[in-house]
Amino acid sequence: MSRRIEIELTSRRHDGAWTWRAAGAREPKGVLAGDLIAFAASVGDELTVEAEFHMDGIEVIEVFESKPKRPMPETLEILGSGPDRNLVTTQLVRGRKSRGADRVSEDRRSRKDRRDKGDRGRQGSRREEEERPKAKRLRPARTHRQALIETLPDEQKPVAEKMVRDGTKAIEQALRDKRKKERDAARAATEEPPRPPEAADKPPEASAESEPEAADKPPEASAESEPRAAPPEASGGDFLDVAGKLLARMRAAEWRDRVDAALAGIDEIDLRDLRSVLGGAEAGAADDEAKALADELRAKLTERVEREHSAWLAEVAATLADGRMVRALRLSARPPKAGVPLPQDMVTRLTEAASAGLTAETPSKRWMMVLGAVAFSPVRRNVQPQGIPDKPDKELMDEVKKLSERVPHIAALFGVEPTPAPRRGRRGGSAPPARR
Repeated sequence: MSRRIEIELTSRRHDGAWTWRAAGAREPKGVLAGDLIAFAASVGDELTVEAEFHMDGIEVIEVFESKPKRPMPETLEILGSGPDRNLVTTQLVRGRKSRGADRVSEDRRSRKDRRDKGDRGRQGSRREEEERPKAKRLRPARTHRQALIETLPDEQKPVAEKMVRDGTKAIEQALRDKRKKERDAARAATEEPPRPPEAADKPPEASAESEPEAADKPPEASAESEPRAAPPEASGGDFLDVAGKLLARMRAAEWRDRVDAALAGIDEIDLRDLRSVLGGAEAGAADDEAKALADELRAKLTERVEREHSAWLAEVAATLADGRMVRALRLSARPPKAGVPLPQDMVTRLTEAASAGLTAETPSKRWMMVLGAVAFSPVRRNVQPQGIPDKPDKELMDEVKKLSERVPHIAALFGVEPTPAPRRGRRGGSAPPARR
């Protein structure tokens, strides 16, 4: 779905294309083709464009010429009778503040100093617990898809270009909806109409009298020999018919663009994107060359996962050795290689460090921080607190109730029964109704 945005032209390339960014901001940004601008333009111009937003970036499909600014209307200058004079004068009286006001101001300054120190301390802890930099997302080009479009007949090129813009998943869903409608129409046409109620109320003799008339009818006039209605056929020039013929080739070309981008950025792209490309190899790897690319991507992905897994184990061990137990627990919850358990010695060290950090003397804020890290770590069932606060505050009790399902043995120490997490509703609507 497209919408209009305001952009600013930042530079022009040697091939005639323009680079742009959102007007007055650094992001989003991109490149638009030079033939889209049919009027005189220069670097720094702000234009209104029609853009489509895809997972791999923003595509500008139409550019509108900016309207000329309307000239300001002519104005009349009003000459006054003389210089402006202040009608009210103010003069502050010098005097000494009372001792009570001095004490209030000192108390405010001291509270502000303590608040600033607390903020600096929290900022320091956030810097210690900062997340690892996010990996780059997959940004495939359109080389293979554009090459496929160039080989198609002229009547099929608009359909293929729309498939590139909308994506193959949208076309697949549209084809499924069309097939479902055709099946429903065919089923409705082949179903026998219900018998009228007056036919069932007729006496037996009436049916007996009608038997000779039925016997005189030719055999082809019987109900069993009536031809069934055929399902309606879609016209050959329909968009979905052409798209259905091109779907397999377009899907293979799209996968080739994705696998090329994945191999080019194998060391930087997010592992989830790489795994999604590898998962689409079954539908996209149609020939031997594509299968070879899939095998190459699988081997390189395995090497990267093994390398990152070793680095992850070393980072958890080093963080725990530095005494940053909470950071080590949070790191242990995000392994790059899913399904591989922690070594036993690492499990023992994390369990002992977390158990020693949960005591009766531990402040409530620290208790909440450690408990939140333990609840999502692989050692959450092994941690046994050495004690709980005598009088836990409301914030700590709320945190225990929220995480009680993940750490039920710790919640039991506070007298809290494990409660399941609330179910999330559907995106863009309310939660689905419960089944009876």
